[in-house]
Formats: sequence, structure tokens, C-alpha cells
Amino acid sequence: MASRQAAAVAAGAGASLALALALGLSSISGASTSDPVLLRITTRVPTGARVVARPLVLTLGGPVYCNQVRSLARRLDASLLCPDYGRDGERSGSSRARRVEDWGDPRYLAAVARLPARLKDEGVKISGLILVGASYAGYAVAELAATHPELRPRALIIVDGFLDLPARFRALTVGQPTRTEMTRVLGGPLGRRRRTYELRSPSDHLGGLAADVRHGMRLVDVWSVGARAAREFNGAMCSRDANALWLRRLARILHRPVTGYVTRLPHAYALWYWWPQLLALARLAPSAKRRLPATEVVLRAGRPIPGDSLCATTRPSPPSWRSG
Repeated sequence: MASRQAAAVAAGAGASLALALALGLSSISGASTSDPVLLRITTRVPTGARVVARPLVLTLGGPVYCNQVRSLARRLDASLLCPDYGRDGERSGSSRARRVEDWGDPRYLAAVARLPARLKDEGVKISGLILVGASYAGYAVAELAATHPELRPRALIIVDGFLDLPARFRALTVGQPTRTEMTRVLGGPLGRRRRTYELRSPSDHLGGLAADVRHGMRLVDVWSVGARAAREFNGAMCSRDANALWLRRLARILHRPVTGYVTRLPHAYALWYWWPQLLALARLAPSAKRRLPATEVVLRAGRPIPGDSLCATTRPSPPSWRSG
């Protein structure tokens, strides 16, 4: 079995997801598909998932982000699916300089959206789709859910992410790697490519998120307003335009309040160390013994955004032209 797994991985671009699953591998890295923008997939299929339906946990962004959700997937005895953008070269923190994310590439997200059905075609039984991600991956799974409501996810868990690319770009200073990456992938800076940034933002597809919620999706959006997290990212994940504004807009579409969860934890800690509590909030597991150290923030259409849901930024950011 080990030799067959090694052969599939060594095949690299020649190994397909179908082949990997046909071999019965419990963990596959390096599998590719015919989609040119989707060259690497990591999966974990639990023993028995072809007999009894299990949840499917999906995250985006590559190996670094995949590692963040492995414990959560194991607790649920879920299948795990971690697609990676074909141009991405980041494999660990030490290879950050080689990172190239898709930043909402619609071709990539369309390819990702086809993968759950392909797993089913290979005999993997899926009881429900769970989208999870922190930081960039939080944005990415939110954009997937917003643009592909036909996936009918059971839950969307976002930790220290952002729902608006213009706001994310404005929080970056010239020369920062993420700003350079966004400029390259999106074809230019925000000032020249504003509509592209908007079109690749969950904030521009709130109707899709609303459809997900109406079909039963549990939305768990958690962000930190702690001084350390705010300073590290210049408020990119806890400014008004990162999450709170768009949850209020979502509340208006749904005609009911929407809840967010505000912590003071370091960046992404809520996923690394408090994932049992996140599962409980998403109604995917029983309540944990300890509660997530978070404050529930209720966003209502036409009402002010609670001040304790926002953090102070280290430099002023221009108001969003779509503010409201």
C-alpha cells in the first residue's frame, strides 16, 4: 500500500484525484486534476467513508492552512479536502516568499466547487460540507460559499478573515509581501483595478451567502480585536469594513440579525486552539467544557455597528465608498 501511495504522489502532475481515490489512499498529496489552475490537492478519507456518510471539511490556501484544520476534521471523523492554487509555492512559513494565492480567481473556485461531486463519484459518502478557514483561508472559503451557493454547505467558519478585498488592500503598506502579491495576481493596485477587487470579494456576493443561510448553513464569523492582532495586520481583520459592515448588510438581506464573535486572542488562535468551541457554535458538536473567550456581537440592519466589534488601527484608512 505504501508503495502505491508513493507512486501516486511521485507522479505529481500526472496523478489524478480519481486515480488517488481508486487506490484507496487515506492521505494524498500532490494529486492534480485536468484544471490548469488547480494542480495540487490534499485529501484525507477516513476508513469507512465509502460505507457510512461522513462530513467533508474543505479549506483553501495550501498546506499551511490545511494544517490548521486537521484536528477539527479528525474530531468529526470527516473527510478532508485541501485544494491548492496551481501557482502557489508556499509549503511552510519559511517559504512565504513563494506564496501566490488565487485571490478569488473564479476559474479556480469553479474547479474547487466541482470537487465534492467528484469525491462522491469515486464512492466517498458525504453527509455535509463544512467550509473552514483562518486569515486568508477564511476569506477564501467565504468567497467560495458566496459564489457557489449550489454547494449548500452545512457550515461556514471564518476565523480572523476578511470579507472585502478593497479594505484588505488599504490596510497594507507599500512593499508588504501581501500587497505585492495582490497587485500581481489582481492585475494592478486597488486604484487601477477597483472593480476586480470588488468582484472577488464576498462583500460583493452577499446574496450568495444569504442563500446559503436560508438553506440552513450555520455562519460562524470570529475575529480578534486584540491589540496584538490589530497591530500585526493594521486592523485588516477587525476594521469596520473587514467583517462587521458586511454582516450588517447580510442582516438587511436576510431581514434578521446576524451574529459575529469577537475575541482578543492572537491571530488565528481561535482555530488553532479553540476549534471544539467553533464546532459547538456551528452546531456540529456538543458544547465544549470551556466556552470560546468571545463576545457575541449582534449586527442589525439600520442599527449602528457596536464599537466593541472594532479595533483601533495603527494608521487611518479612508472610508469605504460603499459604507453604510
